[in-house]
Amino acid sequence: MKKTTYNIILICTLVFFWSCGPKIAATTKTQKNLKNYETYAYLPNTGIEAPQGITQSADVGSEIVEAVNKNMTRAGYTVDRENPDLLVLLKTNYDKETETYMDPDYAFYPYASSYPISPYYNNYYYYRYNTYNNIVDYDKVVDRYIDAGLVINLVDRESKNIVWTGTADDFEIYQQDVTAKVAAYVDDVFDKYPTVANN
Repeated sequence: MKKTTYNIILICTLVFFWSCGPKIAATTKTQKNLKNYETYAYLPNTGIEAPQGITQSADVGSEIVEAVNKNMTRAGYTVDRENPDLLVLLKTNYDKETETYMDPDYAFYPYASSYPISPYYNNYYYYRYNTYNNIVDYDKVVDRYIDAGLVINLVDRESKNIVWTGTADDFEIYQQDVTAKVAAYVDDVFDKYPTVANN
């Protein structure tokens, strides 16, 4: 009886720890082999949200971009700001219960006005980003993943089709030790990317 109770407690503890942290999902939306792409750049987006009173959103944005860069390299891609094969479009959602509107400080997708580029995209953004709009089904993807804390979309630059989307739900990024947590979440998302998962 004592051994059974111990096993039940052990299983419950493991289930509890397994259920903590973000829920990771990924969807490949193309029949193309993602290994055929070679280069990428970012579509700058101010979609890195921070709760009111939190001052680390710039750190979080920089960390997300750096973690994505590391994983894009791991997937076999290099940065090309002139003529990239893939465009990376990031979005975070912090407060899904309260709908708020803030005047943007930086360029955001879709590009209707001219705003400066957020500093964390400085060395990685697509040079002609402000002429790039009308991503196929982008609104549907935004609606579908409205509850995801982090959404990473990879877009085929020529066709304007989203070829892959990776998400982390319950993405609690505004905590202490944010650098390690953000990097781990992004790594977990990219573990589902076909050219990484097959290596």
